Amino acid sequence: MRHLLLSLLTCCTMAVHAQQPAGEYRNPIIPRSLPDPTVIKADDGYYYLYATENIRHLPIYRSKNLVDWDFVGTAFTRDSRPQWNPKGNLWAPDINRIAGKYVLYYAKSEWGGEWTCGIGVATADKPEGPFTDHGPLFISKDIGVQNSIDGFYIEEDGHKYLFWGSFRGIYGIELSDDGLSVKPGAQKRQIAGTFMEGTYIHKQGHYYYLFGSAGTCCEGEKSTYRVTVGRSENLFGPYVDKEGRSLMDNHYEVILHGSDDVVGPGHNAEFITDNRGQDWIIYHGFSRANPKSGRLVYMDHVEWIDGWPHIAHQEPSTVSERPDVGNITLADPTIFLEDGTYYLYGTSSAKGILVYTSTDMEHWQGPVGATKGHALYIGDAWGTKGFWAPQVFKRNGKYYMAYTANEQIAIAESDSPLGPFRQEVKEHLPATMKQIDPFVFFDDNGKAYLYHVRLINGNRIYVAELNKDLQSMKEKTARECIAADTMTWEDTWKAEWTVTEGPTVVKQGTKKEATYYLFYSCNDFRNPDYAVGYATAKSPLGPWTKFAGNPIISRKNIGLKGTGHGDIFTDKDGKLCYVFHTHHSPTRVGPRNTAVVEMVFNGKDYRVKPETFLFLNE
Repeated sequence: MRHLLLSLLTCCTMAVHAQQPAGEYRNPIIPRSLPDPTVIKADDGYYYLYATENIRHLPIYRSKNLVDWDFVGTAFTRDSRPQWNPKGNLWAPDINRIAGKYVLYYAKSEWGGEWTCGIGVATADKPEGPFTDHGPLFISKDIGVQNSIDGFYIEEDGHKYLFWGSFRGIYGIELSDDGLSVKPGAQKRQIAGTFMEGTYIHKQGHYYYLFGSAGTCCEGEKSTYRVTVGRSENLFGPYVDKEGRSLMDNHYEVILHGSDDVVGPGHNAEFITDNRGQDWIIYHGFSRANPKSGRLVYMDHVEWIDGWPHIAHQEPSTVSERPDVGNITLADPTIFLEDGTYYLYGTSSAKGILVYTSTDMEHWQGPVGATKGHALYIGDAWGTKGFWAPQVFKRNGKYYMAYTANEQIAIAESDSPLGPFRQEVKEHLPATMKQIDPFVFFDDNGKAYLYHVRLINGNRIYVAELNKDLQSMKEKTARECIAADTMTWEDTWKAEWTVTEGPTVVKQGTKKEATYYLFYSCNDFRNPDYAVGYATAKSPLGPWTKFAGNPIISRKNIGLKGTGHGDIFTDKDGKLCYVFHTHHSPTRVGPRNTAVVEMVFNGKDYRVKPETFLFLNE
């Protein structure tokens, strides 16, 4: 009967999610008691949430989108459960990634045990565990802080710190390099008075923001919990409210309190920043209609106004726009397939070129590049800004990346498709004008051709033969391939500076009867009519004839705005595909979403199968 009830509850929960309009969510995001949540985005692309053990041994949930959550287990079992302070329960976890390990700080406490409680630490190789306990960092009576609970970890300038405490004061202390013990000789420092618990420190701009919860946490409909904040220019304070009054003197700002639906909202998790740069706060609260259901999990958007965090109406929302997470947001994407693994690269980071991997095209991991998720990282090769439009190919056992930086083209190399891609001499290909969007094509005769865009009275696609070192072009062979036709779909804004870009070339047929297909995108990428067409030629140098049925990818057949600038590849099943980007939403261009659609070649012409369209998700 118990299993049947759980199954029915799960079905009901799924039904509620299914009824939500696209782009919206309804609070609470987890309708069961999970107090004092902490959240981390793990290497597998999921968000993991841990909470005080109303579920014995400390529960773990996970989600791809911060809205739909699944129970995955507990951090501990009866056998692995921390044994110190044996009467204590596991409270207020704080999850972190330190030196390749998932490090979980937790409080071990019982009501009234303010001198026997303390902060413990456990580690795991995976976010779902199993976690191995390393015992207490400290106990209240030993460190001299009454009611040592609610730990929070933060790094600053290469140093690791733990902040903790409750209504006896908030303190911080430096930890060892591995985060598993207090640094020898470190001294605790108090940063706030006796009004709060549930410490969380967030860096925003030039300030550190100290969040906490004041009031009573756990009295159901009588709870008075509310989220507070103060700020400082230094990690250890002094923290002050908007009037400059010290949090050491129990002054603070309130950013979230109860509503007609929610009682006692508080003890927030770490902020999560979505793809739009929006911050989200996850916290617990009681349902006013059913307080006996415990402390449920809620989420709301945090705005920053005049240097301070704000939540709409200072109360939990009922229905809100979903966080912008899950979709991969690489513009100008390309996919390289080797040994059953897809490698996805594109324009996204100001620091270089990111890479994601997948074995099935549906589940992507990343970014997983060799340097901070990047396959090519700033400083390893040419460029200081504007890392755009990569292409990766393999020649003679080496991997090469052609890319744009500083509106010039460079080619770097690596021993792995994950990078690091580097140049011994950090230079771009010689040029007398700005050049972007490279695509290297190797013909059957062994010659290499660089298709690219030259910024000459518009974005125009050119081709030139590459020298054997792949570091310069034979400029005498350079010639224009195509430019935008201002009277067609290629220039719907009637712009003075027309755009033709994102070249990709494939060859069909035999050496004697070969046809070269040049795929390209037209219109400014911000234009909803950004679209993909192609042209054909009998030689890699042209001349080129545009396909009369252009465009073959557009918002008319895909149903989304800004469809373009991608690359052709063949998947593991031999299907021809085109990876490209779209506008992020009907009302916003960026960050652009990455997508794939299957293509069909009938021996003469190309078309796409719109029904195969797929967004790429982490």
